[in-house]
Amino acid sequence: MESTTKKSYGELPESFLDKIIEGLRTRRILPHIPEKAFVVDLGCGFRGKLLSRLSGRISRGIGYDRAVSDTPSSKNIQLVPAVLDQPLPLPAESADVVTSLAVVEHLERPEIFYEETFRILKSGGVFLFTTPSRLAKPLLELMAFKLKIISQEEIADHKRYYDKKSLAAALIKAGFSSDKISLRSFQFGLNLFGRAEK
Repeated sequence: MESTTKKSYGELPESFLDKIIEGLRTRRILPHIPEKAFVVDLGCGFRGKLLSRLSGRISRGIGYDRAVSDTPSSKNIQLVPAVLDQPLPLPAESADVVTSLAVVEHLERPEIFYEETFRILKSGGVFLFTTPSRLAKPLLELMAFKLKIISQEEIADHKRYYDKKSLAAALIKAGFSSDKISLRSFQFGLNLFGRAEK
């Protein structure tokens, strides 16, 4: 089934509230990214904003999304168009950190996404991600379709919502060990933040 949205996040103008929510997600993961890491951002958005923000402290960053700018912000950042629930053009055990902010809920085949994340991480590497929780669904739909204060296209494209149990099960199935998975709620339980070490 084809995605209902053809644009990458940030390709179209973002609302003020969308920018605030994006900033809160970014702040959640920044403390977990070590200096000089090779970071792969899956679902980086059109301009690769997270990698741009990290460019001064990481060795290298590659961002993947369905459409990306052809002018990355820094020499150590590369943006690549890609479908995220298909095999990635990266060797196994190559990334120190994989990030993915509010992406997996948009994918048709999230199991491939999780398997590829596990495959490209080095031993000891870390997967850092956020996704809306099941509690968020009615509120996001209200804000998008009734109040029209966040992107209708983004919310209409959501394929699923997770709770901690279903998210942990998906990560374990992809190869992550249950004792190396940490899942926390934030934004009053409306979002989940995950940290999974390979």
